[in-house]
Amino acid sequence: MSNMSDIIAKTTKEDIINGSYDRPAGVSLLAILTGLGSGALLISQLLVFTKLTEASSTLGMSTMLLQGGIGFLGLLGLAATVGMWLGKKWGWWLTLFYFAYAVARNINVMISIASLTEQWGIPRQGVGMTYAKYGIRVLWNGFLLFYLCRESATTFFGTTEIKKWKALLIVFALCAAVFVIGSSLQE
Repeated sequence: MSNMSDIIAKTTKEDIINGSYDRPAGVSLLAILTGLGSGALLISQLLVFTKLTEASSTLGMSTMLLQGGIGFLGLLGLAATVGMWLGKKWGWWLTLFYFAYAVARNINVMISIASLTEQWGIPRQGVGMTYAKYGIRVLWNGFLLFYLCRESATTFFGTTEIKKWKALLIVFALCAAVFVIGSSLQE
């Protein structure tokens, strides 16, 4: 009996190493796109590091907070990519947080649009398109959260036993904590 379980375990390990297991196509695509986007974000940050440092004072925030936030998003996305590709539970959690944070960030922008246009003297006629742009981003990232909670994705990640509403509550609570901490550091 022990030999049979050893053979099964060895075959499973070999399948995983060789990549011959059933990763949903959506997870593969999401991992590739998240990895490319996160890598591009980090490379862009390095290329325009000085400009971002100058822009932080214009935006009224600390350089460390701006650069740290961008770096955090890039590294989070890369870590989520690795976890998604390998089908790890922690990859599912990181990816769930990554897209929940995107939803929260874009909602925050939508809430801030009116005060920013007033503060910076931006004409109001183009504001509708800005609301639409960020609204579409909220919907898109919400759709990705929905996809990650579907059975095909949760089976791959081994998270079928986790209550999805609790997981979403946890990641959105973490997003709120990040916003609170970021706001307190900004002052």
